[in-house]
Amino acid sequence: MALTAPERRQAVRRLLRLLLLVNAIGIGVAVAIRLYSGETQLLNSLRLQLAAVLPRWIVLPLMGGLGGAVAGGLISAFEPEAKGSGIVQVMLWLEGVPIPMTWRLAIVKLLASGIAIGSGLPVGPEGPSIQIGAVVGRATADGLQAPPRERRLAVAIGSGAGLAAIFHAPLGGLAYTLEEMFKGSTVRSNAVVTFAIFATITWTRLFDGHESGPLWLRQLLPVIEDPSRLTDFRLVDIPLLMLLGATAGALAMLYQRVIVRLRRGFFRLHLSLWQQLGLVGLGIGLASSLLNPSFDNPDRLGFSALLGLSTPLNALVALIVQAAGTALAVAADAPGGFLAPALVVGASLGTLVQQVCQVLFDYAPSTLLFAGGGAFLGALTRTPLTAILLTFELSKDYALLLPIGFAVSTAIAVADLFEHNTIYDLMRDESLRERRRRSAADATAAANDRTDPG
Repeated sequence: MALTAPERRQAVRRLLRLLLLVNAIGIGVAVAIRLYSGETQLLNSLRLQLAAVLPRWIVLPLMGGLGGAVAGGLISAFEPEAKGSGIVQVMLWLEGVPIPMTWRLAIVKLLASGIAIGSGLPVGPEGPSIQIGAVVGRATADGLQAPPRERRLAVAIGSGAGLAAIFHAPLGGLAYTLEEMFKGSTVRSNAVVTFAIFATITWTRLFDGHESGPLWLRQLLPVIEDPSRLTDFRLVDIPLLMLLGATAGALAMLYQRVIVRLRRGFFRLHLSLWQQLGLVGLGIGLASSLLNPSFDNPDRLGFSALLGLSTPLNALVALIVQAAGTALAVAADAPGGFLAPALVVGASLGTLVQQVCQVLFDYAPSTLLFAGGGAFLGALTRTPLTAILLTFELSKDYALLLPIGFAVSTAIAVADLFEHNTIYDLMRDESLRERRRRSAADATAAANDRTDPG
């Protein structure tokens, strides 16, 4: 049906408001990511310099414990909702739970997560980026006096923009927004989300100061260089990739149950967050000192270090340390994401399978590292497009799409046989239970104060 002239004018005004909204979100997220990356790199550089001149078994636990305690203290003192990955909080806000979505939250999250990650806690930058992006989206929509529906849309696209910007992965950020944050969206909403993600990547590239040359000529380089530069895909690789996917799916379900149990254990300890994160950082630092120094720098997610492993035993130790460290950090509500660490744990599993295949068959696909990362992430989140596209975009190697796809599809199918809930479903439910327990405890305390004769 044709639009009338007033309807066309109204549609144009709405389109211009949306264009302003998505570009404002893109600029805000790009600036926040730039500051966040600089903070993390500064602390990480200090940690690496100290580890180069002093014993690693002293530096890594000391930096981990101190960084965890400072990060936990900041959160406890200024904004308790800045704990954890931030993804669960954004999901709850989109469901109508009254979660703070303020600039104070974004600033505390930026500072605390940068300190935690820079000091060596194995959590990822994408969770804070998602939460900060959501705050930027909410603030931008409020500033433009957008209607309620567009404010919800702004929070969803701001969170996806944060993920896309931190990994320079527009397709992965888009898939994540549609699969996880904005389920049941319309065609028009999908179009707005797509434009917002690509606008954010453009602004991020313009603000990125790492590459030389004019701003408008900067390239979107891979986050992870794939040294294999795969040129062919053999039929014999398929059963090995599916075996890896099945293993990743089964272990992912066990892994998320362990994280939930650890989380409940931390809650029963009744420790302050600074104590909790300080102890966890100390323990993770001690465990990390058992690994090769090549694992000390998380700038490229540790993939380069995994490629240097040459025996199944070394790969097994790397898998155990990475998996245990991430589980403890996530369960303790360290202010960082879970997507990047899940990729690392999965890549460690892929490396172990690769080394075992090399010993048994004198052959192993070079794609198992990336396929393992995608498979483990996909099994935990049940977002197949996000897992496939995000892992692919880390390397920008088109030849990895098929191997990753086989492993991710198998992992999700196997995971569904054991558990229908994702890691975020379980953590969301656990967060709601924790809120109810605290509300009940506060109500009991208030009642006792009213009845206290003193």
